[in-house]
Amino acid sequence: MLTHFCADHLAEIGLFEPSGCTVVLSSEMTAELCLSNKRGKVIPSSDVVLLPDDMITEVLLRLPIKSILRFRAVCRSWAAMLSSEEFCSLHMAMTEVKPSPPKLLFVSPAENFGSTAVYSCSLLNHRDDLLFTLDYARGNFVDVVPAPCHGLTLIYDAVVPAYYVCNAATRAVTRLPPCYDVAYSTAGLGFDAMTRKYKVVRLFQGRGHEKQTFYCEIYTLGGGEGDYWRPVAGGVPFRFCNFARSAIWHAVFRKAPPLFADGSLHWLIEPSFFEKMPKAAILSFSLTKETFSWVRSPSFAVSGAHLIELDSHLFIVRDLRESLPASSMLEIWKLKDNISGGWSLNHRIDLLGHMARDFVEPQAVKVIGSFGNNKSSKRIIIATSKHKVFAYDPLSETIETIHSTMENHASHQVEPSDTRFSLFRESLVPVHKTKEEISLSSLSAKVAKEILLRLPAKSALKFKLVCQQWLTLIKSESFVHAFFLHKNTDKRLKIMLVGKGTGQPGFSFIHLNNWVEEASNRGVLLETKVVFSKPCHGLNLVSIEKKDYLYNPCTGFHRVCVNQRLHLQQMCKLHIDGVQQEYNPFSVGNKNVGLGFDPLFQEHIIVEMFYCFKDYKLRQYHLTCSLWTFNSRHLQQLPPPPLPVNDMPPAYVEGMLYWMSEPRLGQSHKRAIVSFNIATKIFDVIPCPSCIEICDSNGPCPAYVVELEGLLCAVLARPAVNELDVWKRELGQWDRAYTIYLNSWPDYSLETNIVVPLAVDPVDGRVLLCTGRKLGFYNPLKQAIEKSFPLDQMPHFTRKGLKACLGLHPDCSTKCKYVGSKTSQWKPSLDRCESFGQPSSASSHSRGKSEELNRISKLMPLVPMLYEESLAYYPGPVKGRILK
Repeated sequence: MLTHFCADHLAEIGLFEPSGCTVVLSSEMTAELCLSNKRGKVIPSSDVVLLPDDMITEVLLRLPIKSILRFRAVCRSWAAMLSSEEFCSLHMAMTEVKPSPPKLLFVSPAENFGSTAVYSCSLLNHRDDLLFTLDYARGNFVDVVPAPCHGLTLIYDAVVPAYYVCNAATRAVTRLPPCYDVAYSTAGLGFDAMTRKYKVVRLFQGRGHEKQTFYCEIYTLGGGEGDYWRPVAGGVPFRFCNFARSAIWHAVFRKAPPLFADGSLHWLIEPSFFEKMPKAAILSFSLTKETFSWVRSPSFAVSGAHLIELDSHLFIVRDLRESLPASSMLEIWKLKDNISGGWSLNHRIDLLGHMARDFVEPQAVKVIGSFGNNKSSKRIIIATSKHKVFAYDPLSETIETIHSTMENHASHQVEPSDTRFSLFRESLVPVHKTKEEISLSSLSAKVAKEILLRLPAKSALKFKLVCQQWLTLIKSESFVHAFFLHKNTDKRLKIMLVGKGTGQPGFSFIHLNNWVEEASNRGVLLETKVVFSKPCHGLNLVSIEKKDYLYNPCTGFHRVCVNQRLHLQQMCKLHIDGVQQEYNPFSVGNKNVGLGFDPLFQEHIIVEMFYCFKDYKLRQYHLTCSLWTFNSRHLQQLPPPPLPVNDMPPAYVEGMLYWMSEPRLGQSHKRAIVSFNIATKIFDVIPCPSCIEICDSNGPCPAYVVELEGLLCAVLARPAVNELDVWKRELGQWDRAYTIYLNSWPDYSLETNIVVPLAVDPVDGRVLLCTGRKLGFYNPLKQAIEKSFPLDQMPHFTRKGLKACLGLHPDCSTKCKYVGSKTSQWKPSLDRCESFGQPSSASSHSRGKSEELNRISKLMPLVPMLYEESLAYYPGPVKGRILK
């Protein structure tokens, strides 16, 4: 079959005329094929036509890249030949003489920004084909360099940050080693003609405390020095520091990465950084000499311009739409000579004269390159931030639309300032996987991964000490993501109880099943009020009055977020003390805190609302709102929501936070749901079900929102009949989901408790209910609570045990491990402990015992917390980056 295939191609190019004989490609291949096939038939020598290797190479050079990649599996000699640098160079020269049909490369975040997809866009049949997906390039800040270098394209993820080099034709991609994390950086990909190596050059500004201000690093693909970024010898010379500062700023804020042309990477300099018009317009870095130089400025200011490469020459594109006086022209200027710095105007493109509607609104209009080898077929390609691509014909001076891409998640889309398009070049240039990628793809690493995925989180972390390969595997983002999916695919409820612990921040976690089985764990009651959120991407929010913690209960990772308004909290007490405080086990202090996840920046956030003043009689209030990001540790003040919110915690659903409004405050007497879009940072109001909107609002928190089965739900408590009405919102409509009947269960009475549905068991459909003191599973079919767990029980101290406890630290409920033996009796609630703390006229020793017992009586119930088993964490210390 192979011989017939090659014979057909030989006939097509006129190198062979079929005559009924058998074609054998070469004597070397014949011998190798016979060795690899024990039953191979012997071909008579009279019917064999041996083709020279040069002719076979000519045939293979004319094949599509997809076929060449398949032919690498024919034999070892072909695999070596088709992967050789010589063959790649010949193929590159062939594609320049006879280019393939024009294509574009388009980078787009997937739905919910969980990954980034890379597409090839054919300009002939207007079809988009998915090439590959970058599973760990998340968010909305993935940029692509518009001009590839010999078929290799540089992709930058500003969230992590991380750099990727891909070959779109072979669909090969590699992630470069981690680099020095700073706020401002820019990088470009180029080719060193002397060493024939591809290099990624990164220019960045150091931190304020460092002596050196600007740095330059180089990573060589497949280089012998190893998988690391090496500094340039001599660094950035002092005479180029101002140019480097301006070039970095322009690249970051103008979305203008450096361009590779004439053996150098070129950065455009922002002239606004200088008091006078600078003599230089471009900062250049030679990849062969690894030295800096500069190019003279043209006769105009280059602010807002960008660089392109056309016909192997360097050009400046000048956008005059925002100039004074305003114009609709796009000017393309050519650099005549690097030494003299002369510039000439080659093209003037009237944008508004051809397609005014398409060029008025876009924030960015950029020339990304050209197609065609002669004047009659040459087209200049223009892309916009509206994901449209146009072709300009220099001969006829006309513009036509050649491609338009629509993203399927416009509801979350924030208008980018970049085009996200790049030219597609056919090439066989390898991307050179890093040693870490090769190690993680080995058979031993795959076996270790399957083993570690089946271990608990804490056990998996301990295996980092086994060897370097296991350490790299467990710390890798791919393993953390795979561990989360493996442990939480079944969506089964995972419940922990939170009590007081030793050390910082002072919490202990125990699984509900272990707490039921091991009586010794029941004495770890809390000394302060604690509120927990539901899990969000593997982490939970732990809130006390003065602090908030982002917690991974499986690994112990935590990060503290100190309340920035403690001084206001003290002032607020003066205004709120006069109002009768309502007991609510699901709120703490005067704040209402919600945990969410920003899909654009791929980080957890908390939104904290703080009441400085509330007057229910006058319906007046003062509410402040702030947003804290955990990755960048940035505090942002937000405008207050359009309606006051009640004391119940919010619900997080797919990038949105929801609160129930407080009808006792403000102008509106009706309830509504306040929503917050985390991506856009915008509040909105959505209506409630009509029965909740018009219900009597005199009771304490009779309505609130929760998340159940991934949907937003509104809950109405009806104490008169002891029923909970649960409504779910799906496709913009409210439908009744459950009615929970609690009349037969006094511990869950709505007259004395706030009962919250925490979750629905996906296996049997039971609803997990919590009152703060009781935790139970409600069966909707039987309309009964089948299992109930008291959260405020304490062990019954024997005389000996009580005496021993009184001689210990007040945290005896944590430290007295022996008081909870299997034979001990348990008190039903903390109320019965109060009898131990009554005043007595006995001796001072007895009063001391009474004080200790009074401290015990002030303990809080254990807090139930749903969690997701994960290895999620935020590394530190965190360096701020500018994401724009």
